[in-house]
Amino acid sequence: MIDDDTDAGTPDTRHRSPGLILLGIAALLVAGWGLAGGPDLPPAGDLGWIAVAVGLAIGLLLIVTGARSSRRR
Repeated sequence: MIDDDTDAGTPDTRHRSPGLILLGIAALLVAGWGLAGGPDLPPAGDLGWIAVAVGLAIGLLLIVTGARSSRRR
């Protein structure tokens, strides 16, 4: 007889990544935006500044989360 429950004594190591959850939500928003007919984008000159702002926010987020995790050790 074969026992299908072979990992009964091992701890559950699965976890959810908050970054992947945010990327998934962003992907769903972009897909919905495309299905809605793609509302007008801001002028091309503003898109560069928006990209800079998003990059700055992501960089700051990475710095803050990296500093927080290194203090715990």
